[in-house]
Amino acid sequence: MSLDSAVPLPECPELPAEAVRVPVEPGRGPAVLDRVRELAALLDEVPEVVHQLGDGQVESLTQVLLRLHGRSAQVAAVVTADAVDRGTVASSTAANTTQWVCRHAEASGVPIEPAEAKSIAVVAEACRERKNAVITAAVRQGSCTVSTARAALANADKVAPVIPTADRSEVLAWFLQLDPALGARGVQALTRKILATYATEALSVQDAKLEQVETLTWGTTATGMTRLVAELAPANAAVLKAAITAGSAPRPAAAPAWSDARGAKTNGSDTAVEDPGTGDPTVAAGNSTGVGGSVGVGVGVGVGGSVGETVRDERTPGKRRADALMELVAAGAKVAAGEVAPVGSAATILLTMDLTSLTDGIGGATTPGGDVLDAGATRRAACDADLIPAVLGGPSQPLDVGRRERLVTKGLRAAVVIRDGGCTFPGCDRPPGFCEVHHVTPWWAGGTTSLTNSAMLCCRHHQDVHRHGFMAQVRPDGVTWDLTPGRMPGHAHAAA
Repeated sequence: MSLDSAVPLPECPELPAEAVRVPVEPGRGPAVLDRVRELAALLDEVPEVVHQLGDGQVESLTQVLLRLHGRSAQVAAVVTADAVDRGTVASSTAANTTQWVCRHAEASGVPIEPAEAKSIAVVAEACRERKNAVITAAVRQGSCTVSTARAALANADKVAPVIPTADRSEVLAWFLQLDPALGARGVQALTRKILATYATEALSVQDAKLEQVETLTWGTTATGMTRLVAELAPANAAVLKAAITAGSAPRPAAAPAWSDARGAKTNGSDTAVEDPGTGDPTVAAGNSTGVGGSVGVGVGVGVGGSVGETVRDERTPGKRRADALMELVAAGAKVAAGEVAPVGSAATILLTMDLTSLTDGIGGATTPGGDVLDAGATRRAACDADLIPAVLGGPSQPLDVGRRERLVTKGLRAAVVIRDGGCTFPGCDRPPGFCEVHHVTPWWAGGTTSLTNSAMLCCRHHQDVHRHGFMAQVRPDGVTWDLTPGRMPGHAHAAA
């Protein structure tokens, strides 16, 4: 789901009715407390008995545990607010509400992260104020996570001044209307989008200030590794993320061709390493330099791989991103040293914007990853990066190529990325870089190569869709899947 469809500009919402407290049986509080303690004791038994459960029971247990995990934080915020109201926190030795929460978490035997304790405390304090009644009701009812509530509270003060016709309750209600899966990140993205629309100059000034305080630091960890910590303004972060993502896809490598001599190198610059125990070559690694100084790193792991076979890239996603960053640094160093001539930016950024955003500097642009850039940053990105602008309302290349082309064109893929934002299969969050464009009605069954017959799927779900014959309904704002097996035309198990 793309940001434009998932985080639309708000319309005046219907405010929720005031939370009504249902009268409870007098004296039930202590009984509820005892039952909650019993539940906590039962949780400690789960690891010892989980192997006794069937597959369906394990799935049911997982759902219950995840509900308890999220709901307990919401209820903790409500209870903490009550503790603040009655003076329990003030009469304790805790310096503030956050410390009070942390102390009780430690006393329970299951400490929580300081950030989570801070969120509970912030939301608890806010729930005591009438102006935050919308958030209070959402947290009590369980329709809003604590982290989203905290983000909404922090961002409401940024949005309210630029929309004078909306009061604070309306702004908070806008945030709560977002898809819960977007979480705090969706709240921040909507805030930037509102500012880009109603206060372009304010957003530009804000981002300019952020660029002035950008930092990059590093330090040594206990394991001897060096940890880099960077804080970047949205525009610069978008360029860096696009460049790293472009170079961090898995790279299956050809299996090394070993010579008869044990441990000898026979495949160009690749080096064979002997296993200390057996003397057998087990790892081959090679570097290759491409046009413009880009460096490719491939690692093959295995024993006795035959020539021509491919070896799976065993690097973790984090390792692949680290390698991509080092490739960018190495390529940039060669250009800076004058060893090679620059051949252009390695980053390709897909931006969605209105025509007026680009021509008049009003509004902003959105990347598939959810970053919202002001119009000025968009124009700067066009100078420094390989920019693919999708200008809504302006002239663009034809997207529907019908049956003249079987494979998806670059322009069509860009349009699908803008609309879908990643894998469209229910529950999947794989980004566009790990996805393929699927013909909903297969080409061989008469389907066209067009935007209305395309859906983005990650490799795994692309296989599942063809294996089970799933079909989808493609709308201008997204894709809805029908997970009934056999609906795909020509599928072996197609329904009559």
